[in-house]
Amino acid sequence: MRKSFSPLDNVLIERLFQPALDSITDLSGVGRATAACFCADMASLSWIVSRSRGLSDAVTAWDASNAFVGFVLLLLGLTALTGLRTLFRRAGGSHSNPLRLSMQPHRAIVLLMLVARLVQLRTFALAEVADLAMLMFAASALYLGACGERPPVRRGRLAFATGHAR
Repeated sequence: MRKSFSPLDNVLIERLFQPALDSITDLSGVGRATAACFCADMASLSWIVSRSRGLSDAVTAWDASNAFVGFVLLLLGLTALTGLRTLFRRAGGSHSNPLRLSMQPHRAIVLLMLVARLVQLRTFALAEVADLAMLMFAASALYLGACGERPPVRRGRLAFATGHAR
């Protein structure tokens, strides 16, 4: 799987998400971990919105089994997204990013889920759009988390002599 997915994964990181992250960093000073955590937070909010209608319908209908299953799925998804957010925070400051290779299967699965959700999209109901937004934000979080940090800006006399100053 890695050999067939790696070229697409590398193109998405190097041609789409790394330039986007560099632009975000230039404009706002937000780093890789913060941008990835923001996308994970937005995915969590989208997950809550996508599950709220089914959960509220089960509660108002006094359907205890569906309400329990819906609540467990909501908590399971939020736990997974919170764990992902924690991982991005812990892998925050390194320049050689260990998440690029180790999270490749996760990115492949989320992209497959995103494509499958797009194919299944029939109506633009709030729950379906929120579910699609959750997958898009989760994929963005995984890809932004896999990007590399910009090298630090050198300041001082040596930086001007070597041409590394901005």
